[in-house]
Amino acid sequence: MTELACASRELARCRRGPRNFASSPIEDSDIFGLGGSQGIDTYTSKGFVIGGVEYQGNVFLYQELSLMWGVKTVEEITPDALVAAHVVDPAPDILIVGCGNKIEALPAETLEFFRNTETMLEVLDTPNAIATYNILVQEGRQVAAALLLPSA
Repeated sequence: MTELACASRELARCRRGPRNFASSPIEDSDIFGLGGSQGIDTYTSKGFVIGGVEYQGNVFLYQELSLMWGVKTVEEITPDALVAAHVVDPAPDILIVGCGNKIEALPAETLEFFRNTETMLEVLDTPNAIATYNILVQEGRQVAAALLLPSA
């Protein structure tokens, strides 16, 4: 099957409704598209819709990589929790962290860790993090996002 036929088939499947993922980061990772980064369509009370696919829970995104992110609170956003941002190649120029309903201070160890890397850290509330991420993706920037779902 050609690449175009595969892409058309995937698009048709997505139009029937989003798939749901909700268990482990490995099982819930998916790579989409034929290249480049994917935008975030929206978020719901249960998760994020990315490229027509619903991820139930918090997510980490970089280029075509979409992973469930096991972090539940801002206090858990440690360098280890953001390991995906410093093991991908090439490293993102910017990592946007969406803290949920409001901007919160990340743990000091996380801020200190990112001072010593080539990745700039941007901390926002999740709705603004999504908007910023989508704009930077459209500009073709090397941007990653780690997003906590806003509470109702």
